[in-house]
Amino acid sequence: MAEADQQFDIVFRGDIVLGHQLDAVKARLGQLFKADSNRIEALFTGRPVPLKRNLDEATAKKYQAVLTKAGAEVSLVPAGVQDTPRAAPKRGFTLAPVGASLLRLTERRQLVPVEVDTSGLSLSAPEGPLVAPAEIAPAEVAPVAVPAFDLAPVGADVLSAGERAAPVTASVKVADWELSEVGEDLLSPAEQINPLPLIVADLEAELAPAGSDLGQIPDTRKPVNPDTSKLQLAD
Repeated sequence: MAEADQQFDIVFRGDIVLGHQLDAVKARLGQLFKADSNRIEALFTGRPVPLKRNLDEATAKKYQAVLTKAGAEVSLVPAGVQDTPRAAPKRGFTLAPVGASLLRLTERRQLVPVEVDTSGLSLSAPEGPLVAPAEIAPAEVAPVAVPAFDLAPVGADVLSAGERAAPVTASVKVADWELSEVGEDLLSPAEQINPLPLIVADLEAELAPAGSDLGQIPDTRKPVNPDTSKLQLAD
């Protein structure tokens, strides 16, 4: 058979194109093949499934471009050649495509829908309490013993004669005090302390007349006379 007449099969292993979501790819494949969800799920078992058979190369590439755009990663296999699954790596791990389901159909847990009775539920207004007045338990008021108080007039003594304590008088011994005259010394001669004389060394010093030379060191530095003959004043 000439190479131009060679036929191809389009094989899908369940891989999706990087960047696509698995649920979105399944929905697109269902629209392309007009198949229900059970038939589409059967394509994602990991086994190679031929989607189209015996196509010429141009037609096969067109189908491949459409399926790749939908997010399904397909390969072109010569017609009549059995496509074998990909060999697993020696380390035992492979990377699943982004968004792919890691569980088989038999491993997935079937979710049982739960029916919830919402007939007794209602919506409250945005403002106000969420609990109805009939649902609020009445608060018990604790009894408070209030004695019989009276208000006394402003400025009245609030203590009775029996409640008032008698003031304690302290005995103070007052000595024989007298007042001194203004400016008089308050200490007697016997009470006064004579200050010790301060010894000051006699200094042989004289006062120089006003304006006399006190012995300053004369300034022997020569005056500086800079040459200003080449300096000019700008206008």
